[in-house]
Parts: sequence; structure tokens; C-alpha cells
Amino acid sequence: MAPTGHGRRWESSREESSGLRVAYLLPGAALYGGVKVVFQHARALSRLGVEVTVHSPDPCPDWFEGARAFYRQVPALERRFLPRVEVAVGTLAPTVVPAIEIAERLACHLCQGYEPGHDTLEAGAREVMRAAYDLPALKLVVSPHLLRTVRDRHGVEARWIPQPFEPHLFRPPERERADDGRLRVLVSGHWELEVKGVAWCMRALRPLFERTGGGIELVRLSLDADDEEVALWPEAARHRHVPPAEVPALLQGVDLCIGPSSPLEGFGLLALEAMGCGRACVLTDIPSHRDLDPDSEASIKVPFGDGPALRQAVERLWRDRDLRGRLGVAGRAIAETYTERRTAEALMRAFRRPPT
Repeated sequence: MAPTGHGRRWESSREESSGLRVAYLLPGAALYGGVKVVFQHARALSRLGVEVTVHSPDPCPDWFEGARAFYRQVPALERRFLPRVEVAVGTLAPTVVPAIEIAERLACHLCQGYEPGHDTLEAGAREVMRAAYDLPALKLVVSPHLLRTVRDRHGVEARWIPQPFEPHLFRPPERERADDGRLRVLVSGHWELEVKGVAWCMRALRPLFERTGGGIELVRLSLDADDEEVALWPEAARHRHVPPAEVPALLQGVDLCIGPSSPLEGFGLLALEAMGCGRACVLTDIPSHRDLDPDSEASIKVPFGDGPALRQAVERLWRDRDLRGRLGVAGRAIAETYTERRTAEALMRAFRRPPT
């Protein structure tokens, strides 16, 4: 079969990127969405011919397939333990300085949210986070709204790097589950993290669960379950420490995904994954969700913290299966625009032609 035009552009990009050395500095390798994104960056760049490594004090994780090809465990993220490379990418505030120290040509700061905006941080920690944004490192942001945040608060231009995604893995099920009168609703994230909005969401949904006699079946995806959460909703189906490869099947088995995050959320990764699986979404009306679905074609949006509005949206979708289907189809179309190749090519443009 002759290569497509898109395939030829991929090969051209590979020729241009061959020999480039890039290192990502990662504080830890626990099973978090932000860590997965870094690994996806590395995998995508390596497919373009980039010599890419990820350095972290943690042992190489076994939850990301292929990580051993680029992962390097080091005693500490300090210059003496790190290689000199053309491009170095710090992934959290404490890693930006060592990225600057080892970069021969360009240091970058991967911003997956605006950390100094978190009121829960102690003043000292918040100042450290804020100072990192003033360092001479190119800011790479995961959502367009962060371009505005960085420009307004620090007076510098950043580059938007679309989230890496695998639409061939996150896809609709071959057959939808039979309608048994219940609505399976997925809520993901840590109970105690305000930015994820899990606590207010579950408290808002509990009255609907009780009023419908258990017609709302809650599915939770998180690393751990807080005692307060379990006490509030002991009937929930809880899935903990789920490897990324098993998340698509979990999403395919629900009817609706709720993204209850606060305005501090950098990017709604699980919302994108749910859309890829053709799931309808109820999302908070925040900048990152508006960037993902600006015309509300794939989601119903509600104000952050508005319990009655959340219950109304969920009940509406429970009773209207056709609407869930239409939202799911639109979400799939959005998800298909996100690919690892698109991410890699955006990274290469930033690495080769940073703002002047």
C-alpha cells in the first residue's frame, strides 16, 4: 500500500528530528495522569527518531508498557547525575533548575496546570512554584487557557502542546450494555484533592442515588479510597491502581463520565479518554473543559460546586439514552483529533523554533 500524505509528513518529521537528544526530569513515577503524559511524550518523540530519556529517582514503573526503553533511574535530579542534552524538560517546579543546568541549547518547563494558583499550598511552597515560572525556560502548556495564564501572570509566551492520546485504544465498545434501568456513572480522582472536585460531586449525587432507589450506580477510579468517601457511598464500585491499559474497558462499561474539577484543573484527561470511548460527559464549566469541548457538543456543563445543576444534568441523561448517544458520538469526533503524533510534532516545533 502506498503511504498516505500524513504518513509522508511523519517520515519527514522523523528525518528532521533524528539525532536530537531530549531529557525529561521527573520527580516520581507513581501512577498519575501527569506522569503518564510525560511517558507518552517520550514514546511519541522516540517514534520520530529523537534520542529521548526520562530521569527520575524512582524505580522504573511496570504500569507503562515500553517505559524501560527510555527510563533512567538516577540517585537524584542533580546535575552530577544527569547527562548533558540539547533539550531538557523540567516537569514540576523543583526540576526546572536542573533542566536549565543540563540543557546545551534549550530548557523547557512542562506546565500541566498552574501550581501557584492552589490555595491549599503553604505560602513558601507556593512562592517556589511561582518563582519557577520566572526562570529562563520555555513554558510548554497542555491546554490553551494556560497560554493566557502564563502570559497574564508572568509576561511570557508559552507553547501549547496538545495532549497525547491513543484513539485506537480508547474507542467505543462493540456493543453497548443492555438498558437495565440504572445509570452507571464514573467519577475519577482523589477525594481529598479539591482541584479534582470529587468530594462535592459525590455529596451532590448521593441524594439522587437515594431518591432513585439506587438507580445511579457510582463507579470510582482512584489510587485510594478515603474513609470519609467510603462512609458517604459504601455501595460504590471502586477500582484502585488500575493500569492504563485497563482503563479503556472500564470506561466502555459505564454510561456517563463526570468531570467535576475546579477551575485550577490544567486538562481533563479522563474526560478526553471518556469521549474517545463514546461516553457522554457532564463537565464543570471551567477553562480546561471549555478548551476541550468549546461548543458543548459532547458534554453538559455545570458550574463548579453547583449540586442542583449537577443532579439535574445527570438525571436528564439518565432518562434520555438518545442524548447520551449523541454526546458520545460528538465526543469521539473530538478525541480523534488528539494523537501522539500530533503531540510529538508540536514538541518538535517548540524545540526547533522557540519564541524569540
